[in-house]
Amino acid sequence: MAHLDDGTDRPLTEQYQWPGERWPGQGAPDPVTFLTGTPEGRFLATSGRPLSRYAGELREQVTTALARVTGAAAAVQYASHRTQARQAQHRGGSRPWLLRAIIPVAITAEALTAFVAMEELVSSVILAASLAIMAALVGAGIAAMIANRRLNGVPVPASARILEGLFVAVLTLLRFGSLDVQSGSLTASLGGAVLAGLISAVALLAIEEVLVETETCGVFLSRVRLCWQRWRCARAAARLTRVQARVEAAGDRFHQHFLGFLVQSEGLGLAEAQRRAHTLRGALFIKASRGAPAAEPGDPR
Repeated sequence: MAHLDDGTDRPLTEQYQWPGERWPGQGAPDPVTFLTGTPEGRFLATSGRPLSRYAGELREQVTTALARVTGAAAAVQYASHRTQARQAQHRGGSRPWLLRAIIPVAITAEALTAFVAMEELVSSVILAASLAIMAALVGAGIAAMIANRRLNGVPVPASARILEGLFVAVLTLLRFGSLDVQSGSLTASLGGAVLAGLISAVALLAIEEVLVETETCGVFLSRVRLCWQRWRCARAAARLTRVQARVEAAGDRFHQHFLGFLVQSEGLGLAEAQRRAHTLRGALFIKASRGAPAAEPGDPR
């Protein structure tokens, strides 16, 4: 380690130990106290005092920014582990959870087509709508139970498929009777009933496939949380990079000013002045130039 020529053979870290770095939580006193009687002390007591104070402020900023990066990196790692754990426990496919928005649309389509079958069976519109909603929910329940068996790896019994087919067939017959009364045309009634039956069958199949092929809400939220934590980590790292850039710029400016002071005011040779300037710059700015911790694998930083 480089030495300062102050009449001793002690290294710089033994001569001038900054208490703020050695004992965290205690304020660092003026560096001039540790360099009194040397060219460094005279420079820091005069024209170098603003830069010295600025170096202390930068060290505090780097410490704060580095703590934020460390905390953000830990949060990213925790969120990543939670996401991987949820994904490992997930039984279905990996398609986006937002595709499950199809389910309420399918239930609504089932209820509307079921209403056509119910409106001629009862005299009350409210009762017909209630029966249609109940029929739609029953159909969706059948599809969900079949999907659950598929997710558990259990073979779907033929009775469940037969029950689902009977459900669609009965509603189709009821729709045909209702449309026949309303339209009076056999062809129109038959076509409308078949079309409504196809809509009902497709809606039930859509509910089943969406439940099987998509991820759950918990997996989706864990992915969103992981993306948010990665964004925070990247933002903290960018802030640390900006502070470190200010540290480097301030260090270069300090080096140039101190070098000029040693040559012009102290009359030292260029080589000796370069050595002293480099050593003092390292003592004041070395802590502020430390980098951020490594990010987790896959981190977009």
